[in-house]
Amino acid sequence: MAIGPRKKITDNFRSYLGFLGRKQPSILIDSWKHVSANTKELIWQAIFEKFEIFFVDGDKEIEFSLVDVKVQEKFRRKWVNYIGRRWTVFKTNLTTAYIYGKKKKEPPYVKEYEFLDKETWEAFVASRLTQEEKAKRLKAQQVQSHNKCPQRCSLGGYEVLTQKIIDEKLKARQQASDDPSEIAEPPSPPFHHETWKRARIKPSGEFINQETSVIAAKINKNSLPVVSPSGRNDILAVAIGKPDYPSRVRGVGKGYTVRTYFGKQQRPVDGMVSREEVAAIVADLKASIQDEMQANLRAEMKMILSSQPTSAAEPLTPVGMSAKRSCAPDVMASDQQDEQGVNDVVDGDCELYVEDPHKRLVAYGRIHVLGSNIHHRKMNDDEVRVSVERVLVADALVPFPTEEVTHVGEALNQFIAWPRRLVVDNVKQGDSQRELFPKKISRVNDEPQITHVNKVDALKTLWIAAADIKDPRNVFVQHTEVYGES
Repeated sequence: MAIGPRKKITDNFRSYLGFLGRKQPSILIDSWKHVSANTKELIWQAIFEKFEIFFVDGDKEIEFSLVDVKVQEKFRRKWVNYIGRRWTVFKTNLTTAYIYGKKKKEPPYVKEYEFLDKETWEAFVASRLTQEEKAKRLKAQQVQSHNKCPQRCSLGGYEVLTQKIIDEKLKARQQASDDPSEIAEPPSPPFHHETWKRARIKPSGEFINQETSVIAAKINKNSLPVVSPSGRNDILAVAIGKPDYPSRVRGVGKGYTVRTYFGKQQRPVDGMVSREEVAAIVADLKASIQDEMQANLRAEMKMILSSQPTSAAEPLTPVGMSAKRSCAPDVMASDQQDEQGVNDVVDGDCELYVEDPHKRLVAYGRIHVLGSNIHHRKMNDDEVRVSVERVLVADALVPFPTEEVTHVGEALNQFIAWPRRLVVDNVKQGDSQRELFPKKISRVNDEPQITHVNKVDALKTLWIAAADIKDPRNVFVQHTEVYGES
């Protein structure tokens, strides 16, 4: 179903409309919307004097006057606007060629456009040389400079190019057919990435510039992501890297919007989420729950350690062995460690000293055995984990400052590393101080001995094991007895 002039004279129809656009409206009018309705009506009547307009419905041809009024108005609006565009292009070409171009010494009314007179032309030149018009021209040139891949279609634009591609495909089918007398089925219209690429090829067969060649290579690339050629994110959009603007579609010419070309976009049903969204939600929930559990465990552990005294019970011996040997059993210790002994830290109250430069008491605290890591780093052999319970000199610098703690006053009720030589055990009263870090025996029995521990020691051991297991740098080797195998 179509409406318009007969196909054989379509090119003549467009050419005549361009002629009307050059001749009828005055070039002194600044905009097409300011052209009078009377002038547009004269142009419309001139079209019907030259051409026979008809309506096609299958094999039937209906006179234009018998077509529905809405259809007539739509047809009129389409082609009158087309004439307006040709009129605007005509004035632009006059400015480019006869005011700023090579023909500026040859007035157009002398040879090419005899319907123009000298007075009209001089007034047009004066209007185009104003500062306002020069600013418009400069702005238009700047906008056009961003068009890195301009098309080089003929007068008919993409419509003529599309028909040319269809004719070429039909001819190729006929030549490939075994029976020349057989009528080949007409091919489907080309996708707009085909017409976009074809419109930017020179007569020599080369692309107009390097940018166009790169995009064409992406279109032809076999490894291009699998996309739907009829969808909005189609091959051309992926190759260029930008979607089409809502008001126009690349490679199909004027008169098409994204909705009219691709169809109405399907919106997702309310309440429906994709698998990726569900996976992201689950991951966020896991992370938040893990952080909350760790925070609660730290708070509970700190409360128990600060409220209950602990007994110096023998710690549980773990079965596995870590790569950094922070929880390795003594039975796996090397002979060199057996000879030198292993330093062990004993829980208890203590005095905390600093040297600045003289040794002085700055706080009272408590020693804690909670693993070898503190504040995301491993403690050295000459360090011990303590908690500050009473501050004596608040502005004294701590031996190992962190981002949160730099002075003793900021370390109250917090875990912090302290040099062993500056920690004095306070469990036994008297002038003589107990050795804070006694040596362990060189080797224990082959079978690990587990003693009875109170609630605090059990939680403490669990906390140490959890910290070592969580550390990705640790590698644990379990004995087969753990899994019930001999």
